[in-house]
Amino acid sequence: MKPLIPVAKHAVANHSASKQRQRGMYLLLTALLAVGILFVLMQIIALSQKVQRQTEIEQVAHYAAESMGVIAARDLNLKAILNRAMLANEMAIGQIIGLHTWYEMSRQTSTNIATVTVWIPYLNSVSAKLSQLMNQMREPMRTGVRRAIVLQQWVIHGLASAQQVFHQASWLASVATAIDIVEGTDESLEVVLMNHQTLLDLDNIWLRMQSATTSPSNREDYVDMVADSRDPFSRKRTYRWFSAFNVAAHKAGGSEISTLADGRIAWRSLDTSQLHLRYLLHNQYLPIGGGASYLQQRLPSARNSHGYGDSYRINWTTSRYTVRKQQNLQIQHRSPHYFRYQSTRRAPQITVVVRERLEEVERDRTPQWGVGRVELYFHRPKELWAREDNKQEIANLHNALWQVRRKNILEAERRLIGAQL
Repeated sequence: MKPLIPVAKHAVANHSASKQRQRGMYLLLTALLAVGILFVLMQIIALSQKVQRQTEIEQVAHYAAESMGVIAARDLNLKAILNRAMLANEMAIGQIIGLHTWYEMSRQTSTNIATVTVWIPYLNSVSAKLSQLMNQMREPMRTGVRRAIVLQQWVIHGLASAQQVFHQASWLASVATAIDIVEGTDESLEVVLMNHQTLLDLDNIWLRMQSATTSPSNREDYVDMVADSRDPFSRKRTYRWFSAFNVAAHKAGGSEISTLADGRIAWRSLDTSQLHLRYLLHNQYLPIGGGASYLQQRLPSARNSHGYGDSYRINWTTSRYTVRKQQNLQIQHRSPHYFRYQSTRRAPQITVVVRERLEEVERDRTPQWGVGRVELYFHRPKELWAREDNKQEIANLHNALWQVRRKNILEAERRLIGAQL
């Protein structure tokens, strides 16, 4: 029989070798697990860096789009202010012509009074002096009126030219500002696409919902807005001077504006004063004085003509006599090239796409890009500036109420943008 001790030693040796092999396997598994965890951590870090980079690029794109939107909103608001200024100066022309016809009526009235009172002592000298003074002012008054109208024309067309200049300067400044913001934030980024509604090339960028033309619709709208904005003096300077027993003196007058087929604007003004004598069986009307002036188009001669402060209806005898001697101020006048908002269902938008520069990106990596979008909108809060009709005002270029806000981008649009890059 063999001794038992050597067998025990062999078993112990095998057990020790098995433990060593197990420890080696555990070490290998631990190393592989550590490598896997390290790889996962590196992927997470790389992904987080990519996400952070993507967020940074998106923010830069939004900042660039907002800067363009702010400049565009300011451009629209300035156009609205200048449009209102043009309307105000156009109304001033109506006031000037109205002042001229009012003076002509007063001049003729003083002449008629001097003729009637020539046999009345003391009063005749006063009325004669007044009539002489009013007639001496006739040529200086006419010259001053014509020069004042020409000055208003210069101002109107100067405002229209300022719109054109600021329009060009605004879109150039908006593009330059967006590029400066992107490159100033990160030199490795660049602007690749810009637009307002559809992605266009950089050379063709601007807000296309506005235009400056003298189309028939523009002229008619311009004239309608001026007519609706006339002050009480221009619209209707009609009242009763006095009324006693069967005698009354009525003053009537007003200034009217219209547009002609060839693009010219016509201003016409009429002022009359008339004595109304009421008898038992009939009435008698005696002209006291009248004045009529026009630009481009003569005043109507029909008795049923409307406007002019109801002068044709109230003082028909004097109106008929005055219209025959109406004065042509001999000044050409046209509507300006003012900007109008082209109403669309979709609000104007500005989209800016920012991408990493290709030369800054490794060959095996796709450059990251981001897109920002803003929307221009018109809002007139009722609690601050309520309309008389209490209606919501639609977008226009006559009130400086344009603002800018961020706009979300649909996933389908992102894919379309990505396809273009």
